[in-house]
Amino acid sequence: MTTNHPQTSSQDARRRGRDVFLRFSSVPRKRESRSPEGQWVISRRDDLLWFQGSALVGLALLVCFSQTPALTNATYNATHPAVLLLLLWGIVFDGTHVWATYTRSYLAPDQPSRSALPGVWSWGVVFVGPLLALLDYWLCAPSPSQLAQAGLLFRAFLVVAYLWAYWHLVRQHYGFLMLYRRSAGETSRAGARLDAFVLWAGCLYPYLRFSLSNAYSQSGLLPTVPSALHASARFGLDVAVVLTLTVLLGLIVTERWERLQLGPKHLFLTIVIAFHLLVFSILENLLTLTATLTIFHNLQYHRIVWQYEHGLGRIPMGNLATYLFVGVLFGVAWYGPRFGGVAVAQSDLTRNILLGLGWGFAFHHYVVDGMIWHVRRSPAVVAALAARQVHA
Repeated sequence: MTTNHPQTSSQDARRRGRDVFLRFSSVPRKRESRSPEGQWVISRRDDLLWFQGSALVGLALLVCFSQTPALTNATYNATHPAVLLLLLWGIVFDGTHVWATYTRSYLAPDQPSRSALPGVWSWGVVFVGPLLALLDYWLCAPSPSQLAQAGLLFRAFLVVAYLWAYWHLVRQHYGFLMLYRRSAGETSRAGARLDAFVLWAGCLYPYLRFSLSNAYSQSGLLPTVPSALHASARFGLDVAVVLTLTVLLGLIVTERWERLQLGPKHLFLTIVIAFHLLVFSILENLLTLTATLTIFHNLQYHRIVWQYEHGLGRIPMGNLATYLFVGVLFGVAWYGPRFGGVAVAQSDLTRNILLGLGWGFAFHHYVVDGMIWHVRRSPAVVAALAARQVHA
């Protein structure tokens, strides 16, 4: 349902946001006890289906990738089953999820939804990759890279790109974790940090362990540790993570900072960490790893954007069909060159430019997404998401 008075709607959203924000920020530090049924972000059905159950779609993609022939620089072509799956994921899931960001921000009819947007400068990140690809071609000696030959400059760019992508992914899970804490009435800052440490430790561990594997060494990205030290580094990492998680879980169980009441938050944490561990234990290609881990988040994101829009009394782009259709078109325009174009390109420079451009739109999404969901900066966000108490 769309509103006929956008200005009035904006004022109402701002006013409701201030009221909800003040209610949350004025809660005493003693934890409010809530039943498990009141601890869901939207509702039990919606959360299990979208925020947690979407991991099942990731598992399905994991199975599909595990059954395809090995994807390497030599086998990457337009007819490889894994490349076709990557295109399908990019167009239908990742492209539409980025379009959801733009729908919820740039195309929003109310000013509060656009207020946190970055300036025009943010679009400059789109062209960082292609520019570095050109500089790398002119200045650096080529060596094996991801899907092409590249010099030190572009290979370093790819390392930064994957690190930012993974940080963004886990940061999104962190956002949902904080929403679960808010829904459960958990206000302890120490408790929030403890939950965050568990999430980051559980998700960073498989990523760091992968960076110490032969699969990473063969990916063409710059090595993190000399291969001769991989075995000892993995052992040290294993010991450090076991000790860290033991301490963190001990602090949780002993209720040192807040009372332990098992609920949706703990189920969410368990699913996210277990999913990351499983995916990294089976897949060995950075492209398939990225797609499988991200599809989980893609579906979560669609639902939270839909909830935000619903809380403001409207539907993204007016109706679901238009929203999905334009999102798919955006996915084609983005991922067609990023995966399909790279598959048919003959020169290393062309491949690197296309790879860099593909990362550029991802970077812009990371920048925008990192700014528009801050509840402390935008009371309207709190108001829209809190509408679940009325509509769920």
